[in-house]
Amino acid sequence: MLTGAVDCGREQALPLIVCVTASREPLGWRWFEPHYDGRVRWEFFQSIPRNRLERRIVRPDLALTRTCWQGVQAARRGGARLLITHDPRTTFRCASMMRMIGARIPHVAWSFNFARLPSGSTRRLMARAFAHVDRFVVYSTMERALYSEVFGIPAEKIEVTLWGVGEPPVTQPGSPIEPGNYICSVGGNARDYPLLMTAMARLKEIPLVAVMRSENAAQLTIPPNVRVRVNLSLGDAHNIVKFSRFMVLPLVGSEVPCGHVTLVTAMRLSRAFLITDSSGVRDYVREHVNSLTYEAHSAESLAGRIRELWDDPDFCQRLGEGGRRFAEAYCGEDSTRDFLDRVLRDFGVLA
Repeated sequence: MLTGAVDCGREQALPLIVCVTASREPLGWRWFEPHYDGRVRWEFFQSIPRNRLERRIVRPDLALTRTCWQGVQAARRGGARLLITHDPRTTFRCASMMRMIGARIPHVAWSFNFARLPSGSTRRLMARAFAHVDRFVVYSTMERALYSEVFGIPAEKIEVTLWGVGEPPVTQPGSPIEPGNYICSVGGNARDYPLLMTAMARLKEIPLVAVMRSENAAQLTIPPNVRVRVNLSLGDAHNIVKFSRFMVLPLVGSEVPCGHVTLVTAMRLSRAFLITDSSGVRDYVREHVNSLTYEAHSAESLAGRIRELWDDPDFCQRLGEGGRRFAEAYCGEDSTRDFLDRVLRDFGVLA
């Protein structure tokens, strides 16, 4: 009993960090926790609906609002040394709540990324809340200037780190769940699937498997050579990427900071990728090394690039190998842990 009490006391003496995330994956944002055993105490709050009401009311997101309130209260009561929020919706709620109750806890906004920028009164409310956040972490260089301008955030408060993950989980990694030889497209945020369907209608001999959300598929005109898979598990989606010839990532414009998660997954799975020429992804794109780009809004450019890759499997393989090397060097868990270590040192949480 005495030993247990001493261990508990030591644990309570460690600096507390509260992490509030919009993620609904139970362990999705805890992979780094063992790295800090004996140095930091973490409390995680994830936006998982707890009852029928929270499952039904998603605008505004009732589960996320309740999660943010619990996280802020836990940080205040526990004397947290740092509050880390994931997703701008979470950051906005937590910053507003802390301001409302007069809590002053150092606040880092991680994964600060907008697929669509707010406007009008929503933008002004967010700007007011974000003024009370100490640091913002984004995944592309262009976002630093963009969010500084849109929300009036001092540029020195915004830091860039590349998206980093471990090996993507793959369902039945030894065999494909989709038959045949195909290319793929995966993801939901800021995707130009109508343009991709137009391009694929010109490439009748090339099969495409598209993994998307149900809202992406609504009202799409789908050519016969395209198979659409909706709301797949992460492991199934990764299997489709792994066994594809290459991945196409069509973005809705040339200044879109989206697709980072998907393109890093493709690189870690040694797949070449074809992506819109967008300033929001240039930190990751090395033309003719790990990827090719096409002109935004141009079905002709997209179709031409798809055919170029399809007709040259050796080139595809070289791009996939180049992507794997890039991801291992800049987009791994070690890089993310090193960056997080520095942030914690900056705020005095780690010596």
